[in-house]
Parts: sequence; C-alpha cells; structure tokens
Amino acid sequence: DREARLAERRARLSAEQQSLLEQRLRAARGPRPETAPAAPSSLVAIQPSGDRPPFFCVHPAGGDVLCFQALSHHLGTDQPFYGLQSRGLSAGEEKLDSIEAMAAAYREEIVRAAPGPYHLGGWSLGGAVVYELARQLASEGRAVALLAIVDSTPGPWPDAGPELDEGDDVYWLMEIVDYLQRLWGLDLGLSEEALRALAPEERTRRFLAALQNTPFGAAASPEPLRRLLDVFKTNVRAFRRYRPGPYPGRITLFRPAEVGEPEPDPLLGWGTLAPRVDLETVPGDHVTALAEPHVATLAARLRICIDQGNP
Repeated sequence: DREARLAERRARLSAEQQSLLEQRLRAARGPRPETAPAAPSSLVAIQPSGDRPPFFCVHPAGGDVLCFQALSHHLGTDQPFYGLQSRGLSAGEEKLDSIEAMAAAYREEIVRAAPGPYHLGGWSLGGAVVYELARQLASEGRAVALLAIVDSTPGPWPDAGPELDEGDDVYWLMEIVDYLQRLWGLDLGLSEEALRALAPEERTRRFLAALQNTPFGAAASPEPLRRLLDVFKTNVRAFRRYRPGPYPGRITLFRPAEVGEPEPDPLLGWGTLAPRVDLETVPGDHVTALAEPHVATLAARLRICIDQGNP
C-alpha cells in the first residue's frame, strides 16, 4: 500500500524535518483559491530560536533549502538558522535571473530580519550568491562577521565549457535523482537510459510516480516539477554568467575531503578575490558533506567559526 509506505518513510524523519518538509510542500502546492498570495519572500526560518547570532545560508542550484535541515539540527537548538530559497519555486513568484539580483533581494530580507554583524553561508551555487551578498553588504558599510562558503567556486569562468542543453530534461531530472539519493537516501529507481527511452509526457509521469513513494510525494505533480526545473536552469544560467568583483573581507572555505580529481587551486579561485581565505577540510563529497553522518563534522566546525566571527 503506497500510503503505508509513505507514512513509514515520513516517520523516519525528525520532527524538524517533518515540519520543514510540510512548509515546503505547502508552498509548492500554492495558495488556496480564496487566499491572496503572500508577498515574495526567500527567507525560511529553519530554526528561528536561540540566543546566538543568526546564520543565513543560501540555496544550491535547485533553489530549495530543505538540504540545510540536518546542518541546522547539528548546529543546535540555540543557533538560529535561516535559509534563503530561490524565488519562483512557489506558485506565482517571479524568478531572479542573475546572481546580483538574487544577492540584492536576499540582502534586503536579512537586513530587515537582523541588525548584523552578519554570519552568512552558502553551498554549491549558493557560495557564489552569498559571496555577492557579502560584497553588497560591505559596499553599504555593513559588517560581515563570517562568510562561510561550502564547496563552491566564484563561477565557471573563464572557461565555462559548452552550454548545457536546457531542453534536455533528462539531464536535469537525473541531477535531482542523484541529489535525493545522496543527500536524503531516497532511491527513485530511475536510470538515465530508462528516462531517455520515454516520450516527454510519459517521462514526467514516470518521474512523478517515483517521487510519490517518498516524503516529497505531496508535491509530486507536474506544475511544481515544472517550476523546479525552471528555477534550476535559471540559477545555473545565472551562475555561468556571473563575473565576481573583489571582496575586502575574509572567506572561510569548507572543502570536502572526497573531491575526486585534485584541483590545481585548493582555494577554488577565491584567493584571487579576497585578501584572506581560510581553508577547512570536512568529510564527504560535494553532496554527502551535508548528509549524515558527515554533516555533524561540518556543523561542529561551522559553529566554531560562528563563535570566532562573533564580535
């Protein structure tokens, strides 16, 4: 019985995971017909309580911030944690199509939410966005106490390689399959070969059917999936166009130990943009560094950095 399997999978999630998941699914489903849509907002209170300085963390390319729930959990109940989620995932929202525009929108939200000095972070594509956000704050004379970048580069320039085929939804769907597998431990039972053998409409149906048997099943309908793919592609396009300027402060770069081919530059290009880059090595790879059990180490190191950054 599908409902029983879904209930069993949801029961494995912590209370915090279930609460955050329900918030996200409500947003994906959109407002009820009699409800006026809320003003666009990217700020998601993953863990709002605690007396430590709030930590603001920017989404990866998929745009969602559910990926930060385990990190927030391990940082502790005294550490306020806010995710910054892409516009366009919720019904009726306009997407932001440049790194600069994302950073400006998120900057406005965090300045309204807290007085600073600001403790900021970003993972993957979010590293470039939070870097630009920190640059904008610094240009306004606002203090950035911590700029934590988790396994990100400032952009793919100067050699970005060939453009990705945005019409090839199989590529983007398989990125989601890999993400759900390695971060959430969810096996959708889909392969690239199987998806490529299907016509587009049947491919969408097959993907959504596989998603039904996961905790994300409530949002497994064509319209939320279309918005997700649209945001994903828009974010990647923005990242490939981004040309960062210099930043006057310090960067703390978290790099996973399992990086595959060694990088010629261990600082991933950040050293040419900031006067100081502190390198922290954490267990896992690009995705599993934020998953159990590795995320506990990332959280412990990050908590120390928040303490050291707090004036």
